[in-house]
Amino acid sequence: MKRHLAASLSGIGLTLLLIGGCAGSATPTAAPEDPAPTMAAPTESPTPTPAPSVVDPPLPTPQVSDEEMMLVPVIPASELSWAADGVIGEGEYEQQIDFGRIRLWWTNDDTWLFIALEGDTEGWVAVGIDPERGMQGANYLFGYVADGEASLWDAYGTAPVGPNHPPDEDLDGTSDIVTYAGVEENGVTRFEAQIPLDSGDAYDKALVPGNSYPVIVAIGPQDDYNSKHTEHASSELTLQ
Repeated sequence: MKRHLAASLSGIGLTLLLIGGCAGSATPTAAPEDPAPTMAAPTESPTPTPAPSVVDPPLPTPQVSDEEMMLVPVIPASELSWAADGVIGEGEYEQQIDFGRIRLWWTNDDTWLFIALEGDTEGWVAVGIDPERGMQGANYLFGYVADGEASLWDAYGTAPVGPNHPPDEDLDGTSDIVTYAGVEENGVTRFEAQIPLDSGDAYDKALVPGNSYPVIVAIGPQDDYNSKHTEHASSELTLQ
């Protein structure tokens, strides 16, 4: 029995030896290759945010009170190109009437009438606006140039025939000529004047833009306020 047990153990040992030998002679397994590196998409650099520009703060709007606003003069558009200098400039007046030996120009805005009159004379020239009958009721501008000095009167027709056109001041009215100029040259006498459309004077007719008014003109041969006219004419004056 001892021999049989020894033989069994010897067989088991041989078997283990063979197994160990087989295991030791086995071809070694290759290490797995590293996977190919994955190419990551390039990361875009963030666009730099521009620094905020420096802007000067707006200047504060000046506050003007109602009282101050009333003191700011408003210059009429027509007054910007008009000048009382005795010269009729191109485009200075919007309307004109040529009576032959007498010529009349005028333009207006909402407040003022700018008017020019010239005649082929070395004496006086006159224009009457809105007469009622003949000369009566007309608001007159009557002027002449004597010894180089121009004189112009704001007058009023008190009767149909003349000379009945006393200055407004002689009737306890007011002279409402804002500015004027007169020249006498080459046998022609010319005046330019600015008057209000509505002066408030009882001897001035109130004029309204858009309306038309009768107008009379005349010239005389002398520098004499009451001398008789040598030529006269009439037409209509329309305000813009």
